[in-house]
Amino acid sequence: MRCAIAARKTLALDMNPVDTFVFDLDGTVTEEELLPRIAAAVGETEAIADLTRRTIAGHVPFESSLRERVAILGKAPIAKVAEIVEGVSLNPTILSFLEANASRSIIITGNLDVWLTKLALRLPVPILSSRVTSKNGYIENFSEIMEKGAKARMLHAEQLCVVGDGHNDLGMFEIADVAIAYGGVHEPAASLYAAATHAVYDPNTLCRLISQL
Repeated sequence: MRCAIAARKTLALDMNPVDTFVFDLDGTVTEEELLPRIAAAVGETEAIADLTRRTIAGHVPFESSLRERVAILGKAPIAKVAEIVEGVSLNPTILSFLEANASRSIIITGNLDVWLTKLALRLPVPILSSRVTSKNGYIENFSEIMEKGAKARMLHAEQLCVVGDGHNDLGMFEIADVAIAYGGVHEPAASLYAAATHAVYDPNTLCRLISQL
């Protein structure tokens, strides 16, 4: 079974300790992708599963994909979706790392703020996400579509470690000192490998690695 492989570059032995850890949410901190879970609950499994696969692989631009997925899933009331998301399983090993390193960790996700309100209460670190406006309990429009690379730059980290699995994490990988393609739920997007310092397929291996940074 694969555990970890060196990918793009060798880390300097005298590298300063990482001061900021950035994690993707879906399939990284959570033990499943959120949108397919929502889709199953509202009867849109096939359409969302296909679109999610193509988005993770980088075959569909993230913004276009997100707008299309929200157009489909936004037909459900926000409160119902937030309740569905609240029940998703969090990886206990990664959660423990976040709890122990809360002061230097953050989650950046393309998912929607209104869908994550209840899940956010279960996490010990802040979540930066795409944002929408709502009307009468339903999504109305986008106010911000998360561009992960730009958001990560705004953190002004001296030594940045990023953990993610999808093509929309690439912008963060390109500016990270340590960039880990994580395959805990599915194979990381091929585009991440060229920008990654490591590829890891197991949460215990992941947390042992980043605990040394």
